[in-house]
Amino acid sequence: MKNPSPARACGIDFGTSNSTVGWIRPGEETLIALEDDKITLPSVVFFNFEERRPVYGRLALHEYLENYEGRLMRSLKSLLGSKLIKHDTSVLGTAMPFTDLLALFIGQLKSRAEATAGREFEEVVLGRPVFFVDDDPMADQEAENTLVDVARKIGFKDISFQYEPIAAAFDYESTIEKEELVLIVDIGGGTSDFSLVRLSPDRRHNDN
Repeated sequence: MKNPSPARACGIDFGTSNSTVGWIRPGEETLIALEDDKITLPSVVFFNFEERRPVYGRLALHEYLENYEGRLMRSLKSLLGSKLIKHDTSVLGTAMPFTDLLALFIGQLKSRAEATAGREFEEVVLGRPVFFVDDDPMADQEAENTLVDVARKIGFKDISFQYEPIAAAFDYESTIEKEELVLIVDIGGGTSDFSLVRLSPDRRHNDN
């Protein structure tokens, strides 16, 4: 995998409960504000039937709790690797493929991040669990392929992946001064990963 260009690249952590987007601006790695000044966006879409529009994140939850007529959809990441991903759901009287629902939300992450950063992102590193689906390599690969298709649909041209616990390991590795054997525990809303990783400051700048 080639190194993404910092000027055009972002990293997306599409989570079951919340999502974030990060990028590297000159001399600084940073998470991007996605909803007001908050760096997380709840992974929620609410289709407001009265105004015939989708809303996202905290606003989606607010409108749902205020009893607006509509449909709330959450835990979108759990669609990946499931049989549902090949089917449609009814929204405002129209059949919407579940892949389009994912594209709506992840596209919202992209557009909000671009608006805050003041630039267009063409390259993306997507976080993924070690396994979307346990004991089913074909379903696991289909889940990753679905994310690739969604990312291309919303405008990304160069797409790569990083295992979520390994991304956490790299972040910790940037702070250590000697080799360590580290247990990385990544407990998410839909999947949990436990990874034993040997880290060293000597490998910080190793692309592999």
